[in-house]
Amino acid sequence: MTDNIQRLKEILSQQSSITFAYLFGSRVKGYANGKSDWDIAVYFSEQSENIVTWPVFELEAKLSKAIEATAQVTVLNNSLTPVFYFQIVSEGIVLVDKNEACRAEFENRVLRYYYDWQYFQKRQILAEKSIFKVE
Repeated sequence: MTDNIQRLKEILSQQSSITFAYLFGSRVKGYANGKSDWDIAVYFSEQSENIVTWPVFELEAKLSKAIEATAQVTVLNNSLTPVFYFQIVSEGIVLVDKNEACRAEFENRVLRYYYDWQYFQKRQILAEKSIFKVE
């Protein structure tokens, strides 16, 4: 696995448009098997509206070829759910970090977003329980 991680790091670091990247999912959590894919989250230096699908497919192909397994790329610039963002940031391994300040600001934003969302979700659940309380 460490050889594959090194290959991923090399390819990702060569991509000028990538600011930082994480490995996350079953490979990090330790329950991957031979058929498990490699989940990689990347943050591009360009704005999300400029990120088209084709470069992501090309990146997936390069990574998959290098590790001889399926690599699935998630673009962090796109809108994701608070839980998914939080999972990547809290459990993921940083593969590439070309701008530590940018990554730290991103992680800070993700954590604030997640904890704000979690607070309001709990309030909503409590409100629904009191509205639909059966006595």
